[in-house]
Amino acid sequence: MIVDRSHFSWASWCIGVTFGALVLYWAYAQTEPNGPSGGSWQGMLYGVAGTGCMVYAGLLAWRKTVPKWQVGTAKIWLRGHIWIGLLSVPLILCHCGFRWGGLLEKSLMVTFGLVILSGIYGLAVQQLLPRLMTSTSPAQAIAAQLDVACDRLRRSTEIAVQQACGTTFLEPLSTKSKNPDLAGNAAAGAAMNSSQGGIASQKQLDHPTFSPTLEVAKFYWEQLDTFLRSDANVSHDLANPTLAAARFARLEESVTGDELPRVIKEMQAACDERRQLLSQASVHWWLHGWLNIHVPLSVTLLVLGLCHIITAIYY
Repeated sequence: MIVDRSHFSWASWCIGVTFGALVLYWAYAQTEPNGPSGGSWQGMLYGVAGTGCMVYAGLLAWRKTVPKWQVGTAKIWLRGHIWIGLLSVPLILCHCGFRWGGLLEKSLMVTFGLVILSGIYGLAVQQLLPRLMTSTSPAQAIAAQLDVACDRLRRSTEIAVQQACGTTFLEPLSTKSKNPDLAGNAAAGAAMNSSQGGIASQKQLDHPTFSPTLEVAKFYWEQLDTFLRSDANVSHDLANPTLAAARFARLEESVTGDELPRVIKEMQAACDERRQLLSQASVHWWLHGWLNIHVPLSVTLLVLGLCHIITAIYY
């Protein structure tokens, strides 16, 4: 969620309650000769209020898993999750008198701090990365459809290269027939070419002289095709913009005419778009990967909090 001016009332309310809670805590601490205690009625009140804030923040996950439970809008729940969750920090600190306590209490406070810090980190990431992704990666797709977008980009580029290279399009595969991945490309390419009215079979010829169309076809099959696939990663050579630009420039210098330079530009554009999709996938991981830490810690916090309540009542 983006924190903007619409959060002003929530932030003001959170700051006001925090200030009031600290003022009351100071007055309460002055009247206790042995110092504040979580077992006093004032300390219990802070504990109940802080626990209530944590429980409310934890209910957000429940609301997401139960779509029929339409109590309030999603925006209200998200804003409440942020600000009421933050409000629990001063309330819990007032409850414990700003002391660590025993082993259970120390474990509870450490987990509580990690939950708050991971939540703040996630909120900060959501403010920065989407704006950065919009400015640096104009070519975007729905996160769940990234594989589909990659396959569509690869197919359209393959058709363009095949139309420009003609009968030499599948010839680079003749020397790589032992590679099952490239063999699959040959079968797929042959079927595609048949449907497109192009060549219908793979030629296996020797090339004693230089062939510009063969160089373009080789570049596609040996480098670009693997990068355009959905399983490509940042370790691929073409994922480096500088290295990719140098390779495309070298390839463009080796060809003549109008058609091949045009298709090389299309290949380079496809490479740039795939790089942006790769960047989007990385950003998507950073946007949501922190939840793998935040959610388990939140569950642990609620369990430890329940144990703390039981032991406090029992003893």
